[in-house]
Amino acid sequence: MTTLHPSIQKWFDVWESGKLEELPVTDDFSHTSPFGTIAPKSAYLEIVSKNRAEFLGNVFTILDQIQEGNKLVVRYDLSNKNTGLEMRVCECYELEGDLINEIHAYYNIGNAEIKA
Repeated sequence: MTTLHPSIQKWFDVWESGKLEELPVTDDFSHTSPFGTIAPKSAYLEIVSKNRAEFLGNVFTILDQIQEGNKLVVRYDLSNKNTGLEMRVCECYELEGDLINEIHAYYNIGNAEIKA
């Protein structure tokens, strides 16, 4: 079992609880994925809210973590009990204090779409 950095553990805990207003991110947070870059925090939360049903219900199995200073990489398996989606994800995080400032997420999206 990999012990995650506390800020990253909180990120995963919030996603599992659904209390998205508690995401440990900076106001100028940016999230880059195969869907593009979403910034700042307010825009990210707006899109997450519109896609809430698809984003909640995730179960995360952490595989490993690499850290150097304020930068971390976490590789995990995701399984969504609501949608049946399963995938392996690799995310690169940059921290600013105890908050996440930037995430670059790598995964195969197939033909998936998000509501903008």
